[in-house]
Amino acid sequence: MSSCPFCQPDPIQVFHQGPRVIGLWDPNAPGHALLVTRRHVGDWFAATGTEQAELWGSLSLAREAILERCAQGQRGMPVGFNI
Repeated sequence: MSSCPFCQPDPIQVFHQGPRVIGLWDPNAPGHALLVTRRHVGDWFAATGTEQAELWGSLSLAREAILERCAQGQRGMPVGFNI
């Protein structure tokens, strides 16, 4: 079993699954979302161009998921987004 929290995340944490990117609710910071590559990379610059493009393209999906979750009353509406 892997000790990586992103390899086999709790399904309730997953809000997006793409071919190279997965979107997860951050269990340590309620209201925050994480976009991570399925392949282990150390940082943005270690990701391939294809992975970077999918990460960038997933930002809108993450924003919509956050806003939907907030609209359901689980958190207050965000005043901004950090990328």
